[in-house]
Amino acid sequence: MWAGFFIFANTRFNFTMVGSDPTIRGAGTTNVPVWIIPLAFNYNGAVVTTRNAACNDNVSVLTRVQNSPLFTTNVTWVEGQTVVGVTQFTDAFQRANFWSIVSSTSPNYHVILNPVTLAEQTIVVPVDNGSNRLVNNNACPQQPIGSIDFNFLDNQLRQLIFNLGVPANVLPLFLAYDMVAVPAGGGAALGYHSAFGKGNGLIQTYSFGSYVDAGLLGFNVADISILSHELGEWMDDPVNNPVPPWGHIGQVTGCQANLEVGDPLTGSNSIVTTPGFNYHVQDLAFFSWFARQSPSLGVNGWYSTLNAFASPPPICQ
Repeated sequence: MWAGFFIFANTRFNFTMVGSDPTIRGAGTTNVPVWIIPLAFNYNGAVVTTRNAACNDNVSVLTRVQNSPLFTTNVTWVEGQTVVGVTQFTDAFQRANFWSIVSSTSPNYHVILNPVTLAEQTIVVPVDNGSNRLVNNNACPQQPIGSIDFNFLDNQLRQLIFNLGVPANVLPLFLAYDMVAVPAGGGAALGYHSAFGKGNGLIQTYSFGSYVDAGLLGFNVADISILSHELGEWMDDPVNNPVPPWGHIGQVTGCQANLEVGDPLTGSNSIVTTPGFNYHVQDLAFFSWFARQSPSLGVNGWYSTLNAFASPPPICQ
């Protein structure tokens, strides 16, 4: 990880991001090991698993993710008329995020995810009439949605991290298919990322994400859009970076004060065409939008990957 800061309204905001510091002249490639951990959820014998193909597909969810632009490096990413790289989605985002620096100071800057896939892990869900149950899938009636208590899921994931011996320098990416985590206060989480201390100053980051059928639960989501959201946020906000409050936009109905690059633009997706399949990735907000910087450090002076914002947000009240 690398550390930086910005000043807004005479207040210093420190942040930590994954990778190396792009402001260092000649900064090169950081390779981040990622363990893709496919999950199966057993509801009294009914199993929701990434071994299945998604609705209207004949290729398994796991294979689709492995071959997606989240991990392949042969997609050319163009922002407006500017080519920011032939690389992975999150690397292209981060290069575009700091383009005014990267293009001049560190043109060979990259943060590359190096995945390996582990054996499928099964979570036995204690079925009840609350969060832990199968529900009907409006997008694909033959494929049930797995609903699971958020705290129960998170405890299971943390236990798996210890059971599997995941090192602190590895990102464990827990992959699910059409799974919804339900927080105690209500709502629905198709993905999230988090971190915890492991002692001796080590911090373990991790992420959970669902590959989803298009239009699941009425949301504007499809295939890897949730995963692209969570991986982008993990890269820029691995340990909860504070920023001036923003909100009333995207999935945020109140005020929020962290550098969650996906939340302001949830539901705003673009299509990435690859041989044999069209993937959906989410628009992500740039660092300068949260830091209220003008001009933006981002590519073309933009404030997001799809140029969704003309300027930074007002302070959220």
